[in-house]
Amino acid sequence: MPPRPSLALPQESPAYQAFLQWLDQQTDDLIDEWVVRLATLSSSYSVRPTSELYVTVNEAFRANLEVLHTGALERIDRFIRQITQMRLQAGFPLSDVQKAFELFRTIVVERLEEPKLAHLLPVCVKPINQCLAFTIHRFSDMFQQMAEKSIRSHAQGLERTVRIRTAELAEREQRYKTLVNEINDGYFIVQGERVAFANHAFCRMHGADPENVAGRPFADFVTSEGRARVIQAFRSALSSRSPGGQMEYTRAGCPLAEAPTEMRYKVVELGQVPVTIGICRDISGRVAMENRLRENERMAYVGQIAASLSHEIRNPLSTCTLNMMILQDKLHLEGFDRRRLEMTVRELTRLDSILHQLLDMARPMNIVPGPVDLSLAARDCVELLADKIKAAGVSVRQRHAAGLPLVEADLGKMEQAVLNLMLNALESLEAGGRITVWTRQVAHQGARWVELGVHDNGQGLDAEARDNLFTPFYTNKNRGTGLGLSIVKRILEAHGGGMTVKGRHGIGVAFIMRLPCQP
Repeated sequence: MPPRPSLALPQESPAYQAFLQWLDQQTDDLIDEWVVRLATLSSSYSVRPTSELYVTVNEAFRANLEVLHTGALERIDRFIRQITQMRLQAGFPLSDVQKAFELFRTIVVERLEEPKLAHLLPVCVKPINQCLAFTIHRFSDMFQQMAEKSIRSHAQGLERTVRIRTAELAEREQRYKTLVNEINDGYFIVQGERVAFANHAFCRMHGADPENVAGRPFADFVTSEGRARVIQAFRSALSSRSPGGQMEYTRAGCPLAEAPTEMRYKVVELGQVPVTIGICRDISGRVAMENRLRENERMAYVGQIAASLSHEIRNPLSTCTLNMMILQDKLHLEGFDRRRLEMTVRELTRLDSILHQLLDMARPMNIVPGPVDLSLAARDCVELLADKIKAAGVSVRQRHAAGLPLVEADLGKMEQAVLNLMLNALESLEAGGRITVWTRQVAHQGARWVELGVHDNGQGLDAEARDNLFTPFYTNKNRGTGLGLSIVKRILEAHGGGMTVKGRHGIGVAFIMRLPCQP
């Protein structure tokens, strides 16, 4: 007897055990929230009796719970079979059922993002993703089996009774295409390494016109780095008539951050012609979550180092700086000896600034919001840096819209963000350069925002710098720490705002911050 399938779980982890204990304690509450959200998910669910939703959600939750406790997949597999049959008979769109499955992860992760539970996230996200991936893939496999049966039925029917059943076959084909086009995942058929059919989701995911997909090489929809690997996988599956496989690739035709894709494929016989059919899913959200978790772990480690530096270095450093400043006033040094002392004081002050930035990155971002006039804050920052601007031989031009609405923000944090951007611009310019600072009201995503921009006409950003712009500790400057822009990004995220970077190498760069207007 073959071994039963199961998931590998971090059972030895105290944090994972704490997560399971929390999940057991919150079972009824989580089921209630799942039912409430499910009832508003779509018209298909809103008309179902609440009692029925409680029965299905209860079984789904407890099946997931068994997977997370033991790794065993039998119960969740039985439930998938049951719910697939039930929802197909009721005429549910497949996309609605997939969204319903996703609610388990959404609700649990949202709860765990609370500060007192956030430490459980790193150890539990992977098991939750594995559990949900099995559920979605199993559901997709059942759909593929139905698709294979339908296509085979079409082929056999055409051979038997072409004239009599032309109308019936056309109706079935339309129903099948409608069903395929309803799912969120991309569905495709590849014959001879070219796309024979692709549903709307596939075209949307790959930024392609549905009218121009059929007949194109599948490689056109994969970035150049992964094309050879994808095509080799298709060839190997065809030559060996293997049951197929699973792989990840990066889609062409969409932004890189949205391009990570997971694909499951297999070879089937359609009459005399073997083809490769498959389903691809956008996993950019999962990849982004995993990257955030890794970044959180990294910053937690930085926090430990920063705390140690603050205790062991900052106090002696402050003493040294103070003593040097006293000596600078009392000693009557001249020439190079005086410059040496000034350089020492300046470098000690710079070290203290670096430690301060490290601590800013390590501490939680606590904001104290209040009504803020961003144009006034920008003017104050320019005035504060007036001496540095003059010493650098740089000009500053300000453009502030009249009657600008207030934003709800922490004034000190926003001034810190503007100062970081201004200092970054100063460091990138030579004498004679120009900085432009502006504020204005804009419409963004159907809401009103206030925009604050800082532009310099320096050399701009090369490709490497643009890709790593907000990566902590990345810098292309001789004396930079690589923390300034990371801190700016954290400040904006804490305020529910965003940032856009425009410009390219040789023509300068503009950093544009946006905050929502007060309601």
